[in-house]
Amino acid sequence: MSEHPQVASCPVEPKTDVQREAFDRAHTRRRNEWKRFWKAGIKAFEAGDYEKAQFLFSDAVREARRFGETDPRFATCLNNLAMTFDMLGETAQAEAIYRRAIEADAKALEIQHGGFVTSLTNLAQMLADEDRIAEAVQLYDRAIAFLEALHGHDTLHIAPLLSEMARMCDQDGDYAQAEAALRRALAIREHAHGPDDLSVAVTLNNLAVSCDLRGKYDEAQALLERALDIFERRLGENHPKVAETLKNLGVLHDRQGRRLQAEACFARARSILDPAGRS
Repeated sequence: MSEHPQVASCPVEPKTDVQREAFDRAHTRRRNEWKRFWKAGIKAFEAGDYEKAQFLFSDAVREARRFGETDPRFATCLNNLAMTFDMLGETAQAEAIYRRAIEADAKALEIQHGGFVTSLTNLAQMLADEDRIAEAVQLYDRAIAFLEALHGHDTLHIAPLLSEMARMCDQDGDYAQAEAALRRALAIREHAHGPDDLSVAVTLNNLAVSCDLRGKYDEAQALLERALDIFERRLGENHPKVAETLKNLGVLHDRQGRRLQAEACFARARSILDPAGRS
């Protein structure tokens, strides 16, 4: 299979309206082949037949390239092809194709943010799975910078990327960078949604964990208590999110030797998660 297929040219320019219409129909059929391969590839991928999906997405890439390498369809097909190689365990090949998709997306100004950021974060997740955390974080930094350039420094689009990057930093032991990312995500979500939004409470909980890991116990407790208050008011006192926050708070109390407070938190969490065991 040729890596750079040539588009067949018409040997004779169509002269009449009928010839032009026939030429246009044939041209459209040929140019839309990518969609047939792409849809079939998705179906095979979702069915778990990754080898079949690989061949179909390869054909989709070949056909989509007819639109030009800056066309979003080309990068989309490359991204899907990379995912199949990843699922087949061929990570080196997947990485090369992800990088090709990223460069194709970077050249296409009309893509806005979707494909480029997806390619960056997909590759970052794969690298993180291989314990290449520093490289993964760099890709998240690049995605965040791209979204900032499009939407502004405090755009809500970057909040989930900051949270995911913080998770990776925690995993790598870089608690300071994780804390900084979560503080920024918290500020963005508070500004966008207000101080009592559920996304704010989730971020408070995550930030508390990072503060705990850095020995900032008093601040971690204050953050958890604020998250607990939001969850209780928004979700009810017996919601699993309340139990999760209570357990985190209990761990924090226990670490500081406050056994009674810790046990009270754990007992209440158990009563939420196991209603039949309530006294």
